[in-house]
Amino acid sequence: MNSLGIYFGPRLIKMVECRGRKIIKTAEIHHSTIAAGELEEKVPLEVKTIEFVALLKDELRRNKIVAKEASLALSGRDLIIRTFEIPMIPREEIESAVNFEAKKYIPFKVEELIADFQLKFDKSSRTNTVFFMGLKKETLDRYVAIMHQLGIRIIAVEYSAFSIIRCLRLSGLSAKGNIGILSVDVTGEDEVNFTVLENGFPLFSRDISLTRGPESLARLRETGPLEALEKLKTELHVSLDYYNSKFPTKTLKKIFVISEQANRSELEAMIKESNLPAQSLNTDVYLEKPAPFSLCFLKAYSACLATTMRLPLKVNLLAAREKLRALKERVLPKEKVFRLKDLRLDFRILFLGLLFIGGTFGYGVQQMKPLRRELVDVLAQRKVVASVNARASQDELTKIAVLNKNRLESLESLINGQIYLTEIFNVISQDLPEGLWFTRLSFNKKEGGRAEFVLEGRVNLGDGDKEFDAVNNLLSNLQNNPDFVKYLRQITIGFLNRQTSVELPYSYTQFSISCSSYFSD
Repeated sequence: MNSLGIYFGPRLIKMVECRGRKIIKTAEIHHSTIAAGELEEKVPLEVKTIEFVALLKDELRRNKIVAKEASLALSGRDLIIRTFEIPMIPREEIESAVNFEAKKYIPFKVEELIADFQLKFDKSSRTNTVFFMGLKKETLDRYVAIMHQLGIRIIAVEYSAFSIIRCLRLSGLSAKGNIGILSVDVTGEDEVNFTVLENGFPLFSRDISLTRGPESLARLRETGPLEALEKLKTELHVSLDYYNSKFPTKTLKKIFVISEQANRSELEAMIKESNLPAQSLNTDVYLEKPAPFSLCFLKAYSACLATTMRLPLKVNLLAAREKLRALKERVLPKEKVFRLKDLRLDFRILFLGLLFIGGTFGYGVQQMKPLRRELVDVLAQRKVVASVNARASQDELTKIAVLNKNRLESLESLINGQIYLTEIFNVISQDLPEGLWFTRLSFNKKEGGRAEFVLEGRVNLGDGDKEFDAVNNLLSNLQNNPDFVKYLRQITIGFLNRQTSVELPYSYTQFSISCSSYFSD
């Protein structure tokens, strides 16, 4: 029986149909063919879903894909992935403790999530390491509705960075010990994934975007991968620093690299700078026909093998969804069914009702008379606009409105082109986490309107993990604040390290965040 793997990536939807491990058919849909430009945000979600289903159905039919079961691989932007520790407690209290701890890392209510978790008990510290994965209920319901309308049954929903773990097994490599997997597509078509596993159990995962928006993607294609690799180098060092601070006793044994052959040597050298062994996977070995490297394809193919090549992870979002639905059905009372034969008419009440309706209608007519007179007076007192004919047709009025709108847009573009530091400082003060302060702020505007803004500061929370989280939260807040990124689009961490000083009686984390309105050459 054929199976289907579908990867919903940031810029591309990739579909791979398999029979066992053999690839039968492939198809893809770019997000650029789905979006409707500036009007996309105004289109209702139901209409978007119908159009999306029609597009998927047409693509499946055109490529003769007939599989009726599918495994979905989702990108990190859809999922909440966290790893944390809880003490050893009774089994019946574990779920409540996990939900309580998860609230610290989730920007919305846990009740809005479909979530599941897996535990790993550490005998030496007598603590439970919790791997938590969640997906917004409305998002999962939408994926289920789309597949239902296509006549396809979902058998698994996976995090794409975990689906790609199957490439290790396909290459005949072991996932035992503490290892890392770095999946890279320097073309910018997909997000970069860095995952750390301990005997197959995820300890750390991070998604890294090498581009932001169509402009940066076009620039990447023009300048080549060198700039993207330099950015990835910085992000990888930040990730390794965070992992080492959170798991100081769990040293990485090796990092496996999945990337295009042309970039493997640079990526291996980048990893070896951190004194870690690196090994690249040759994905062409287990593919029957050599093809250009595509990380999106590998994720869809890995998801397609969900039934034939199971992962040690036991997290199941579909089962969690059904469990939640069953719980709600038990809690909610059954609705009482209304039957027409139970209706009894009282003609006295019916007469009073008709009398009330008639009186209300007559009163409304009387109230409308002065309003109509007032409307006539208002129209008579209407001011004359010299540039607009009072008897102008709808088309003429529309042309005048469009002309005025274009003039206003031209003025607005001139105003928006200015950088107002007041807005930037206002955003920084609003998004400033507790325990974090700035030691230096510098702003430099260069020729051609290029601007660079550097924030240096310190964090003191008494805990290195919390201080690293505070800096990452500040970075995420700035990247997601529309008032900030409309001036400064590229926001990265310059350095992040924990240190002590003779001037201060406590340890703190020193950091630097670089913000610029252009991409450095």
